[in-house]
Amino acid sequence: MATVLIADDSRTTQMLVMRALHHLPDLEFLSAENGNQALEVLERQPVDLLVTDVNMPEMDGIALVREIRKTRDKGTLPILIITAKAEVSAKDEGLVLGANAYILKPLSGHELARQVRTLLGRDR
Repeated sequence: MATVLIADDSRTTQMLVMRALHHLPDLEFLSAENGNQALEVLERQPVDLLVTDVNMPEMDGIALVREIRKTRDKGTLPILIITAKAEVSAKDEGLVLGANAYILKPLSGHELARQVRTLLGRDR
């Protein structure tokens, strides 16, 4: 069983991500509304993949990636950034900081599932 943490302040986006991935076997989902909540979840339990939005209140996705890579994880947690086209520079910064991949909004369920399979090593 792999655990996917979805950090997004939009409950609708959280549900869209879960719906797009529901057909992948052996996944369970956790959610957080901002980077601070995501860090709290990561402190409490192991997670196999983080899917994070860039634009969130309190702590955005870029700050979240920076914090995870700097203090908690040196690269073992796969991170997928969700970003709008208007936030392309943020996407680039996230990749430089250590995110593994990104996907543009509006979300494509097919592309999201492909990225998740790849990041979890299930792309065979």
